[in-house]
Amino acid sequence: ANGAPLEHDAVRQAIDLARKRLGGQGRLVIRPSGTEPVIRVMGEGDDERLVLQVVGEIVEAVRKAAQAA
Repeated sequence: ANGAPLEHDAVRQAIDLARKRLGGQGRLVIRPSGTEPVIRVMGEGDDERLVLQVVGEIVEAVRKAAQAA
């Protein structure tokens, strides 16, 4: 719904926690798609396992927020 899940507190907290966990060893890009009804969650970093974990946690928070809307 136009990126509305990104405004939920649980999603913002998941994003903040993920950024803290990555520290200076990676980056995240989370944004609504311009062409599809989806939220894009992209991550990169030195520790593949950590990146996959934090991206998965953000995706789950977005999914829950979208279902609650």
